[in-house]
Amino acid sequence: MRPSYVLFDKQSKAIVFNNQARAIQRMLDYDYVVQRTEPSVAAIVNPSGKGFHPAMFGHGEILIPVYTTTREAVQNHPEADVFINFASQRSAWQTTKTAMQHPSIQTLVVIAEGMPERQARDLSLEAKEKNKWLLGPATVGGVAAGAFKTGNSAGTIDNIVHCKLYRPGHVGFVSKSGGLSNEMYNVISRHSSGIREGIALGGDRFPGNTATERPSV
Repeated sequence: MRPSYVLFDKQSKAIVFNNQARAIQRMLDYDYVVQRTEPSVAAIVNPSGKGFHPAMFGHGEILIPVYTTTREAVQNHPEADVFINFASQRSAWQTTKTAMQHPSIQTLVVIAEGMPERQARDLSLEAKEKNKWLLGPATVGGVAAGAFKTGNSAGTIDNIVHCKLYRPGHVGFVSKSGGLSNEMYNVISRHSSGIREGIALGGDRFPGNTATERPSV
C-alpha cells in the first residue's frame, strides 16, 4: 500500500459511480499514453443495472464490469482504492458516504456541484476521522503526471501532451478550480520541468480538504 499522503500512483485503480462513458474513456486514453499495463478503471457502479461497459484500451477493446451497488464493486475489486463519484448533487452525499465505509477506498472524488453545505461538512469530517482524502464537492479531481488521472481532469489528450502531463515533473499545484488548474499546467510546463501532481480541491464553500492539508509532492 502506498503512503497515505500519496493520492495516486501508477498502481491506482478507480471505481466510477454512474456510467460516464466519456470521462471513463479519457482515463483509459491517458493510461495508454503513460503506458500503464492495466486500465485504471476497475469497475463501474450503475444502480440501473449490471453488465459490462465496452471501452477502448490502447489498440483493443475491453469490457469493464458494471455493478448495481458500491459494496458489490468493492468486494469484487479490492485493489481499487479511488472512488470517483459522478452522482447528482441530490445523491452524491449518500453515495460518497457509502463508499467511505470501505477500508480499501482511500481517495474519494466528488464531482457534483451545489451539495448542501451541511452534507459537505459532514463528508469532510468523516473523511478526516477515517484518514481518507476527499476531493470535492465540485471538482474534476486531479492528476499524477505519468501515472493516473481522474475523469475529465487535465482535459483532452492533446492538452495532456501539450502540458507534458504524460511524465512526472517536479512541481506540485493545488487549486480550487479545475479550469484554473488546466491553465496553470500549461504555464508550469513552459517554465519548468512540469507538473508532478495537480489537484483541484473543489469550488464549493466547504471542500473535503484544504490547500494547507495537501502536502503536494
